[in-house]
Amino acid sequence: NLYKNVFSPRYGHSLGFIGFVQPASGGLVTMSEMQARWMAELVCGNVHLPTTTEMLNTINLERAEQRSWYYNSKRLTLQKIPILYNDQLGAMIGCKPDLMKHPTLIWNLLFSVSAFQWRLNGPNAWEGAKKACKKLKPVPFYHYSMLLILSILLLLMLSILRCFYEFMF
Repeated sequence: NLYKNVFSPRYGHSLGFIGFVQPASGGLVTMSEMQARWMAELVCGNVHLPTTTEMLNTINLERAEQRSWYYNSKRLTLQKIPILYNDQLGAMIGCKPDLMKHPTLIWNLLFSVSAFQWRLNGPNAWEGAKKACKKLKPVPFYHYSMLLILSILLLLMLSILRCFYEFMF
């Protein structure tokens, strides 16, 4: 019963469990880093935890969501998708990557994952993060996803053109 797998609603930010998360695929180091950054911001008073009731509601919602995604097992209780989890924590401390602020990095941020992307802005931003993100290569799996997305867009465009052609003639 930990809020975002880190804080007990009973004890607040005075006790945190860093690294107490199971990535769905890779990402434990980046997830632990984001947890530590979040805890540091809480301890410094720069951000605050929600109320106990809000934390308990979030825990229950995330637990129900998790049951719908994964096989109901005692071993998968800490399972999180790294990029989504890091974005949630990043949003809380102000370091979630903003695609509109970094338009030249859109491809890299959508189709690769690295800790650099949560260092582009916010607390403890790193000057070299943008350059490091540009060097990232898309994960091979994402190539197939991109092909699917482009195919769907092409079919959609063809359908629109067909409707337009039929309307005009």
